[in-house]
Amino acid sequence: MSASQYNPYNWKFLLFTQAWLIIISIVLTYYPQYYFEVIILYIIVIFGFTFFMTYKSNPVFRDRKLLYEIVNSRTIYEEKDVTKLIMADQEYQKQYMDSIKRNFRMLGFYIVYLAILFFAYQYIIKFADSQTLTYRLLVYLVYFEALFGIGFFVSRKILAPSMSNMAPMALPSYKITEKGIVSGKGYSVFLHAKYLLNSEITINREKHYIEIDSTKQKLPYKVRLYSQDIDKVLDYIERVKRLELKRQSSEG
Repeated sequence: MSASQYNPYNWKFLLFTQAWLIIISIVLTYYPQYYFEVIILYIIVIFGFTFFMTYKSNPVFRDRKLLYEIVNSRTIYEEKDVTKLIMADQEYQKQYMDSIKRNFRMLGFYIVYLAILFFAYQYIIKFADSQTLTYRLLVYLVYFEALFGIGFFVSRKILAPSMSNMAPMALPSYKITEKGIVSGKGYSVFLHAKYLLNSEITINREKHYIEIDSTKQKLPYKVRLYSQDIDKVLDYIERVKRLELKRQSSEG
């Protein structure tokens, strides 16, 4: 799915991480017997923090109420299987395969990165132990800050551009209801009518799809709706938008 995902390097995360890097360095220097416990606590806290921020920023989790509104409202159009149309779009297939290749390259990079960390850490420990306490603390701080800096660089210069260039999500099946659009299997992708109002809609009649881009609204959705009758799909989308405008005007 093309997405504008949660940024793990926002200012809250940066402050949190810096505080923990200092704590871990102090523990390694002065209380090495508690290092394992501190690392376990760090992992638990960081996962909890990341999940909380992801939950707040990702509508897949945050807007479940809107999903229920879409699913429980009246269905006005449905495509049960457009896989053949998706497979026939060679440009999309190439874009999708390029996206998969990028993901594998990133996975390979992280495997190498972790291997380097594992071997480098052994030498850092030996070098730090040969120093006085003050210099030992400085060695650990420099080491962990370097790791953090590498992660920050990878996120900004490699991961973020790759995520922004991901292929749109082509839905093999989907429904259009009076409250929005939802994927046919698992409800993993949904777009409520209120977000449709300001989304960019692109039509490609030659390849039989409508592309809806809502990423400028900080939603992780850039989806393609394939159909043999694109004009009919577009008409139903416009109908959903009119219904939403009418609802908003009556509430206002």
